[in-house]
Amino acid sequence: MKKALLAAAGLAFAAIAMAQLSKYKDWSKSAEAYFLTPSEKDAWSKVRTDDEAAKFIADYWAKRDPNPATSANEFRDEVGRRIAAADDQFKMRNKRGSETNRGRLLVTLGLPTRVSSERPQEGAVQDSGGLTAPSIDTRASTFDSGTAVTTTWTYGKEKFDPSLGIGELRVRMNVDPQRGTDDMMGASAAERAISKVAEKSIVNPSGATAGVATVAPAVPAAATGAAPAPAAAPPAATAPVAPSSPAAAAGTAPPPVSAPAATLPAEVRSRLEGLTPSSKAEDAFWAGNFRTITGEPFYALQFYVPNEKAAQTLKFGGMVWNEANQPVGSYWEDATLIEVKSGSRSDKAFDRSIALPPGSYRGSFGLFPASGGAAVVTASSNFKLESHPNEFGVSPLILANTLTPLTRRPAATDPFVFGMEKPIKVEPKADRKFAKEDSLWYFYAVSNPAPAAGAARVPAPATTPGATATAPAEPKPRIMTRISVQRDGKDAFQPLTSPAELQPLAAGYFASGSEIPLSSFDPGYYTFGIQVRDMNAPKDSVAYKGIERKEDFVVLNPDGSLPSRSAAKAPAPKAKPPAKKP
Repeated sequence: MKKALLAAAGLAFAAIAMAQLSKYKDWSKSAEAYFLTPSEKDAWSKVRTDDEAAKFIADYWAKRDPNPATSANEFRDEVGRRIAAADDQFKMRNKRGSETNRGRLLVTLGLPTRVSSERPQEGAVQDSGGLTAPSIDTRASTFDSGTAVTTTWTYGKEKFDPSLGIGELRVRMNVDPQRGTDDMMGASAAERAISKVAEKSIVNPSGATAGVATVAPAVPAAATGAAPAPAAAPPAATAPVAPSSPAAAAGTAPPPVSAPAATLPAEVRSRLEGLTPSSKAEDAFWAGNFRTITGEPFYALQFYVPNEKAAQTLKFGGMVWNEANQPVGSYWEDATLIEVKSGSRSDKAFDRSIALPPGSYRGSFGLFPASGGAAVVTASSNFKLESHPNEFGVSPLILANTLTPLTRRPAATDPFVFGMEKPIKVEPKADRKFAKEDSLWYFYAVSNPAPAAGAARVPAPATTPGATATAPAEPKPRIMTRISVQRDGKDAFQPLTSPAELQPLAAGYFASGSEIPLSSFDPGYYTFGIQVRDMNAPKDSVAYKGIERKEDFVVLNPDGSLPSRSAAKAPAPKAKPPAKKP
């Protein structure tokens, strides 16, 4: 009886403690908390105020930060990316996708090696055929979404750190969209695996940041039979700890989440399948290859929509094929438009990122009326996503007329957003048209510049939760740029060569941009060019010789009309475009 009373009293105290929480009272039930260990769960039960909860959560992330001396927390960023992917793929009735069993598996264990699905009533089977994880769509199946199916996720033993002793893991789930459930059958093995990964996720038990540069935990051995490193694994059992330079992580980071496989209306699918890369909407579409701060490639695109065509509700449709002409992704979703201005005119734009494994692809995309009918705008393009995590790289050149600071922390592949701690949105001008009263912003990012001879790369100042000290900032690289502006193929201004003003975004990742008022530009057709050179690189390297980027743009007549190409005036005599740092 006494033990029963004590137990009841303990429950009462826990209930009182939770009752005093408001902002964080449900945090332990969220997907962020999937890595809580038993001792942490016990500690959380004793949290009584929001202030205590905030400190607990900060310590929770800090203990899992593989590089506490840097400003980024790669573990937290990866967990956030997986939560977003699970919410997108597995949403069910009254339940976020990350709160489903499939979502929990994706967040904690990462992508499976193999997925198969069957309809018990008919015995039909769909199987991923042993494809590697990036090619697998982890939805239940492509069967009718209203039909219950049994799906099996198989994790090969090579997906886990050998020190965990997990071996091959098979998880069967009964997915019933009508009931809004995805029940696991025989969940004990999966629960044991998740528990082991949670314990292994703690790589910095003190939660403190070293006051001097620290060495990143060693990367676990690949599936080659090599002895594993003693370092703990990050979020997924297979995910190696990120190295000190996030841009160098692509070769060892967890595989990207497979592309969505949405059901497209027949007329939309037919329209997209009929597009070819030569049918690009030149005045309404802009796209380029970018990298996350941890080095994973993705494709970002923008459609420009004149205001008169944006009054109706629009949907974004897209299809992507690989080199073998096999469909690897399809998209059908509400198109959220953003306002873009040029002079006194206000129009709309739609941005989207396409995250896929490295490879060559063909994509067809468009904006369509939600009520049906002809497409508002379509485009098709070939693109190649490459993983060069350690090589010097320069992003596509973006020409914009506005930069927008963001107040929220962005996702890793948010289109045209640069930086994590102080993110900024650089909205391209897909129509490439500027008014004379506009300012033209040029913007680009540089990854993996070489340090000065004899200088070691130093982690940037730490700003991770629970940090108690900071490390010296990473030295800025020596980047030289040559900027040119041509009009109708001739220099409109004398080319300008000068050191680049770089802003650090993450370790080994920098951005640069300047503003050029267009009031002194005559209406006409221009090409903006920039050559970026890494002066610390070997003299026979591509980085030292320079990487060039070019973009065309138009300065409109005062009435907003297009200038005549034949009426172009002579270029201004050696005038340098005024520029200022962003």
